[in-house]
Amino acid sequence: MEYPLYCFKKSRLFFLVILISLFSIPITAQQDTGQLTKQLNPSIPYAFSSEITNFAYLNGGIVVPEIGAERLAKSGKLPLGFSFQFGCQTYSEVYAGSHGTLSFNNSFYSFFNSSNELKEPNLTLLAPLWDESGLKSGTFSYSTAGTAPRRVFTAEWKNWKWSRYADSGTISFQIKLYEGTNTIEYIYNKEPHNSDSGTKSASIGMFNGNASNPEAKQLWLDSSKENPLVSTTFVQNIDVHPASGQLYRFTRKDNEDSCRIVYYGRTIINVNHGRTAKDGLEIILSGAANMQVRKDNINQIYSPLNELSLGTSMPYGPPSSNHGILLSVGRTSFYGGGLRSSVSSGLNIISSTKQSDIEVSPGYFVNEIKLSAVKNNLTYYLTIKYTYNSPENGFLVDYNIIIPKGNTEEVKFSHGWDTYLKGSDKGPGFVSGSAPNLIVGVSNESSSYEAIEYMGGVPWSGYYSAVYNGMSTELRQPAMTFNNTIDKDSNTDNAIGISINFGKTPGSYTSSNKFVFGCETDQAPILSATGSICKGRVLDLNSLIKSGTPAGAVLIWKDSKGADVTNPTAVTVAGTYSAYYSSTKYNCISPGGTTIIKEDDTCEICYKPGVINGKEAGSQTFISTLNRDNNPKLKLSNGALILESKEKGFAISKIVSPEKDITVPVEGMLVFDITSNCLKLYNGSTWNCIQQACIDNKK
Repeated sequence: MEYPLYCFKKSRLFFLVILISLFSIPITAQQDTGQLTKQLNPSIPYAFSSEITNFAYLNGGIVVPEIGAERLAKSGKLPLGFSFQFGCQTYSEVYAGSHGTLSFNNSFYSFFNSSNELKEPNLTLLAPLWDESGLKSGTFSYSTAGTAPRRVFTAEWKNWKWSRYADSGTISFQIKLYEGTNTIEYIYNKEPHNSDSGTKSASIGMFNGNASNPEAKQLWLDSSKENPLVSTTFVQNIDVHPASGQLYRFTRKDNEDSCRIVYYGRTIINVNHGRTAKDGLEIILSGAANMQVRKDNINQIYSPLNELSLGTSMPYGPPSSNHGILLSVGRTSFYGGGLRSSVSSGLNIISSTKQSDIEVSPGYFVNEIKLSAVKNNLTYYLTIKYTYNSPENGFLVDYNIIIPKGNTEEVKFSHGWDTYLKGSDKGPGFVSGSAPNLIVGVSNESSSYEAIEYMGGVPWSGYYSAVYNGMSTELRQPAMTFNNTIDKDSNTDNAIGISINFGKTPGSYTSSNKFVFGCETDQAPILSATGSICKGRVLDLNSLIKSGTPAGAVLIWKDSKGADVTNPTAVTVAGTYSAYYSSTKYNCISPGGTTIIKEDDTCEICYKPGVINGKEAGSQTFISTLNRDNNPKLKLSNGALILESKEKGFAISKIVSPEKDITVPVEGMLVFDITSNCLKLYNGSTWNCIQQACIDNKK
């Protein structure tokens, strides 16, 4: 059976075969986000067993005379001859103490076996018989035997006094360390003189601490019997000699995840971006999934000045008192920030993606924050995955929850934040779409926009877009669910959130969502500042647009009074017009682009009256269906082209759209435009309908 040890004061007792956890956690800083490292699962299980065997004295070992000669004595570094792993650290040397101990990091010789002595920094201790002993008696020696990779290091306290008042040695004992398996054995032998004077109160066990780890791991036997119980609480009252040949064995059960280094704490997606309208978002995350988002050089979540600089050391803190995640198991809640129910405790922080590994490919980012909660000895795992493709105005967020076997309670989850809206901090809430494909958010007239969009997986159980300090109120036990509250008042200091019910059934479940910090119509259309329209003709306003319409949006036009232009492709009146991109999906509209349309009276088509005086020049071209001579004697006035028939008509070329269909127009070209239903003339730069507007009497 395996179990992790969670704190110094908790204890569990087992008989015979027991798996115990010892560890130490080195912590180092990583990059400039404040991120730290630790072992993923700092629980190193050891199986404990005991048996009776034959005790064999160590022959030919190296004697350390000062240990047996002095009451408070310690050795220098003693070479093991191989690498030995204790907890998550590997050692090649040990220190021996005169009072029945070996230590790894530092020398140790205290005879006063108490929990206070265990507070020494970086103490790693093997204690086969830790007590006041060895006063000018016996011999300490050590030796390494065997061949790699199965060598054995043996340390022996031979003929050792147990208690300072004994007149001769009463016990011998050994520690054996095994290469490869990292097994630890304590072996004992009663000496012929087996009478100890004075009080005996020994400790038998092992301890692994670290200056940066306040919850050191320890294992102690409750007695020196053949089959003692094992405790994770310190024991110091053993007063009976172990039997000759008594062996206590601690076998390390390797777990590949136990000592694997992971990163945790503050992380940043798209570092040093979000400063301009075109370089996307910068997403700052604390170790417990608190969030700040920078867009257009403004932080989008209240408090805007907080960029989670303490997101590693204070992962449950700001940016605001109403922001973060909340996981509940039945009536027990676990928080990741200020969004809390009345009674709750912090989620356990497991890991985050290493900062240097977040950018998977240029401009594409993935960051996972792993958390957990423990209730009734069951562990519930929560992974929040962030996926961002720069320079988009939104990013995907997947919540994955693993409900363990044995669970019988509903598992619920909520996420929300106090919106800031690019500095205005107020705006009406909205919800759009049809369940489960909903979008909930807040926007205002300055085109600021923040929303959560459901994308797939487990649907929402509720949503919220209303005054910021009401979120925690709606998440009271036992409901732990938002009430679909929407406040449409434009003066509301708003917050938004969603809740999800993952149910009771053990298994793995995911809800996929999108956090949006800018409407897909976030930028104003780019268009010509001015335009012109000929009197009596039509103008296509869309021809003035110089930017492409964003995906998912439509282009709309409004006149100077704010009324919609019903047909922007055929405007006949001059004036001021504004263009916008509108998104029905996100219930938002972009800033406007404005153009001024003026009336142009220079483009009217005039004609000249026919010539009634002067000398006839005769026709240049004559086409007739009548029976004429080659030199007809007709009065032909100034005609460049004469067409003559009693039953035929003149049919000019008909074109659907000469602007598109005639690729190489020539000045003076004349066609009939079927779409505009008019005769059109190409003046060298544009096609225009020929309309009688005036008589040109200019000489």
